[in-house]
Amino acid sequence: MERLRKAGRISGYQMRMALGNKRMRMIILILLLFVVQTLLPVRSFCGDIHVAAAPVAFVFLVNDYICQFLIIAGAVMLFSDAPFENEGYLYMLPRAGRISWGLGQIFYIFRIAFLYVGCLMAATILPLVGYLSIQEGWGKIWGTLAKTDASLVYGLEFSVPEMIVSRYTPVEALTVSFLLELACIIWIGLFVYAGNKISRKPLGTVAGVFFTLLDICISNDWLEDAYACSPVSLAQLTTYSGYALKYHIDLRYGVCFFIIGIAVLSGLCIILNKSERKGKWVLWKQKR
Repeated sequence: MERLRKAGRISGYQMRMALGNKRMRMIILILLLFVVQTLLPVRSFCGDIHVAAAPVAFVFLVNDYICQFLIIAGAVMLFSDAPFENEGYLYMLPRAGRISWGLGQIFYIFRIAFLYVGCLMAATILPLVGYLSIQEGWGKIWGTLAKTDASLVYGLEFSVPEMIVSRYTPVEALTVSFLLELACIIWIGLFVYAGNKISRKPLGTVAGVFFTLLDICISNDWLEDAYACSPVSLAQLTTYSGYALKYHIDLRYGVCFFIIGIAVLSGLCIILNKSERKGKWVLWKQKR
């Protein structure tokens, strides 16, 4: 329990440092501007036909491979400074212990991922303020965009898949998409952390970029059989209806992939911190 308390304090410290970081604020600002700009055509459509839309735009943004690419690229940038060993690291590690420090970094990645996805979901609501209503189903706006060429007429830069509208209720799609997106960003964050920690170079960040680009390759039919190891692809509901089924990849597979992957990567992060050499601490003390 004491280790968990220390880990919580460490993650809180990392959050305060991150929220005070200009790069963090800039990434979130760019995300907000991108989402607002992307959804303005939907607002125009609502205004032209005088019909409100259900607040479910988040579902369609994270299921569009171009939008998803930009969203995950932003997430990789958030974690690019892993393993987050700033000046406070030298003072906090001896007091907290290596295991608590490792747990704190894992908690921090979870919190940053939740904040990022939460901001993304909030950003999908802002452009449609004044044209939103809670509806029993998908409503006329999203149903029309999914089943007609209205998206082309209004110049939407993302797709509204008919498959999602026909197979899921709005609550189901919103809940599953949120959880998959959150799991994907946590997975990416842990992978970047572990890769950077092992190599002491930004190899984890490079690998994060690779996984981001892998989904683009799959979406363009270059690497269809890579669905099984593409976290960005597995975070999209649309994956579980097309070519992926040929490789026996369904929603259950995606859930297992993220649960097992996050558990393994979390364990690896703790092991890496626990087994880290002590030599540099001796050197630091000598300098002191």
